[in-house]
Amino acid sequence: MAPTREVNISRLIDTAPVSALQKRAIALCLALAILDGMDAQLIGFAIPALSEDWGVAKASFGLLLALSSGAMVVGSLLFGPVADRWGRRRVILVCTVIFSVFTLASAFAPSMGALIVLRILAGIGLGGVTPNLIALTSEYSPARSRATMVTIVVAGMSLGGFLGGLAAARLIPAYGWESIFVAGGVLPLIAVAFAWRWLPESGKFLAARGDHVAVSKIVAAISPQTDLSESVRFTQDSVAEAKSPVRELFASGRAVDTALLWVVFVVNFLVIYFLFGWMPTLFSEAGQTSSNAILAAALFNLGGMAGALSVGRITDRVAAAWGRSDGPRAAYAVVMAGYTLGALFIGGVALSLANSTLLLLAICVVGFGISGSSAGIIAIAASVYPVAARSTGIGWAMGVGRIGSIVGPTVGAALIAAGMDARTIFLLMIAPTALAVLTLGVLFARERRRERATLAATATAPVAVKVD
Repeated sequence: MAPTREVNISRLIDTAPVSALQKRAIALCLALAILDGMDAQLIGFAIPALSEDWGVAKASFGLLLALSSGAMVVGSLLFGPVADRWGRRRVILVCTVIFSVFTLASAFAPSMGALIVLRILAGIGLGGVTPNLIALTSEYSPARSRATMVTIVVAGMSLGGFLGGLAAARLIPAYGWESIFVAGGVLPLIAVAFAWRWLPESGKFLAARGDHVAVSKIVAAISPQTDLSESVRFTQDSVAEAKSPVRELFASGRAVDTALLWVVFVVNFLVIYFLFGWMPTLFSEAGQTSSNAILAAALFNLGGMAGALSVGRITDRVAAAWGRSDGPRAAYAVVMAGYTLGALFIGGVALSLANSTLLLLAICVVGFGISGSSAGIIAIAASVYPVAARSTGIGWAMGVGRIGSIVGPTVGAALIAAGMDARTIFLLMIAPTALAVLTLGVLFARERRRERATLAATATAPVAVKVD
């Protein structure tokens, strides 16, 4: 009987040229991320028209924003562990159908109460899709370009917000607020039909589960020259922990890193969702036109997309210069710089509220720094956790982080209700952004200490001497 030969799918993906199967998987993840990002922001675009149509004060939508964000928390926390047990592909398809159906139903909501229920249900699906798109992208990307590929998919969410803003500016005046929910429901359903046919399951996940028949088909597509004629056992670099992927978030010295990552995610979502929810209102109060307010939201997303792409590329280049294969330490440094840039230009927004040109430029740079950096921290999370807990790690980081997406709009509503002016409110947003920089600095310092400890242990390790 021929001996069993091991094929490490992680190393195969890292060393082989990028195959058509990998390109197709990442392209489909990008398309779904664009639609996910668009649907997540539709309610923000619809609030002015809904307020006028239903005769409801804009501040009253704060509860809707908070609850829909809370539903995304539930989706991220729920479907991350589910995907680590049942697969990324299955969860992506199910969650996309969930948010598509309930977004489409939102077009027919007769009241605030009904709309809240529908957005909560859609939010659960939206929260479940994101971490699994990122995990699947990460697991089909070679180490040499993993940060870039992950951040391209994350940038797709910002692109979705940008395209959604442009579409809303045209559709709402012509066809009413209902039209954007129809588009936001139908387009993902079309995309999920393509994903059902063409989106593959993660080969690393299948290898961890021991499904060698399915893995062999994926390996044959990625590396046709690999000999599969003999008895082969497929492996991947991470050891699977089937019983409790949540426990892996705190194992092997990851507890402090997990807690600090969660702080950064909370701050990130707080600032971003504050801006998503209240930019139009604050800009209107500062004397800007409604068209400029919608354009500002679109430019914030455009800046976020450009920032995400830049952060990923810069991270990969810095990592290569430092001699690291995936460069989490490089990502810390790059993301710290991005948040610092965002904090500075939030101040620029506060000081340029009366000047449309400077305001639009400043808010675009804020998106570049803050929303772009959010792609960087997601890439860090993807590199911190092993395959067996990667969807859980990303899902829980994004789920806990979305507490900030509840707090941000709620704090904004309270500050507006208290009569605080737009300039002061924007200046206050510098503080949480600075906290993100400080927390990332601690993560950076921990990474450096670990490297020094590893080098010291290597240097002092006893060397066996052969005696003749």
